[in-house]
Amino acid sequence: MSIKRKPSGRVNVTDVAKAAGVSVATVSRSFNLPHHVRDDVREKVLQTASKMGYTPNSAAKALRLQKTNVIGAIIPTLDHSIYATMVKSFQDKLAEYGYVVYVLSCGFDSNSIYESVRLLVERGAEALLIVGDVADPDLTRYLKEYRMPVVCTYSYFEDRSFPFIGFDNYQATKQLTEYLLGLGHRNMAMLTGPMQGNDRQQARHSAFLDALKEHKSKCTHFTYESAGGYTIEFGEKTLRRIRLECPEVTAIICNSDVIAFGVLSACKKLGIDVPREMSVVGYDNLEFAEYLEPPLTTLAIPAGEMGLRSAEALIANLKNGTEIKPLLLGTQLMIRQSSHSI
Repeated sequence: MSIKRKPSGRVNVTDVAKAAGVSVATVSRSFNLPHHVRDDVREKVLQTASKMGYTPNSAAKALRLQKTNVIGAIIPTLDHSIYATMVKSFQDKLAEYGYVVYVLSCGFDSNSIYESVRLLVERGAEALLIVGDVADPDLTRYLKEYRMPVVCTYSYFEDRSFPFIGFDNYQATKQLTEYLLGLGHRNMAMLTGPMQGNDRQQARHSAFLDALKEHKSKCTHFTYESAGGYTIEFGEKTLRRIRLECPEVTAIICNSDVIAFGVLSACKKLGIDVPREMSVVGYDNLEFAEYLEPPLTTLAIPAGEMGLRSAEALIANLKNGTEIKPLLLGTQLMIRQSSHSI
């Protein structure tokens, strides 16, 4: 198909985008941020623009060449304070270097974040922080085409398309389960968040099952998945279900301190002695955990450090071209009075 050349001065960026079969943002990046556009796509755009007689206005081009200083952050929810801790640390560090963080909450299913990520990229985000794995192959291709600096966090994997700066949910949860096994518990329940497209919850659930399966004694297990996120209500209602459906359970792993709060509340209302009759453990070590009654045994995760280290890695990449490398961070089991041997 031949490309018609318009009279000088009348060709605009939209004309070029339509003729080349790409977005306006791709045309703009081809001229102003070429390292974010795949080589063959950029070449097609430049050839199309040349044939149409399109030349970016020098003043506009100078403006666009200025960095946006915008970093995007994709998190599951704004309702869970552990993400707020991470994002605050992330944006505080980036602010020292003049960057602004745009935060979008996109739910827990990593397969459904494509449009949110695209929105941030086409609004000028220079780099991205993404909670969890990039499981959508179309999104992976899209980010690779844009050569977008990406850090994945809140998990840790070594064999993924983008580097992780986070902690190992599987190993941390296995440690927590083995701690309860060491106290003599053999009948346990796990209360999870939404597991669809959620590598964090999937890893924790797998670790829970594996630890019980590998133990030399016979163990039974029960799993309850929340469809509506991590809530006190889910914890309270599920504890009541456990007492009716599997009263032999003596220990409950809650994949959030918020859920554990609900479990402890229900135990108190039902007259269940924690920890003598029921051990309850949480996840995250939120600020209120040590002030519950009884104080909650929980797994402290490095939320603030994840944000800080991710920001440092992106700054080094944007400023100096430094490769972003995976970084495994540690967790700590905080043993308090909500767990006890049987």
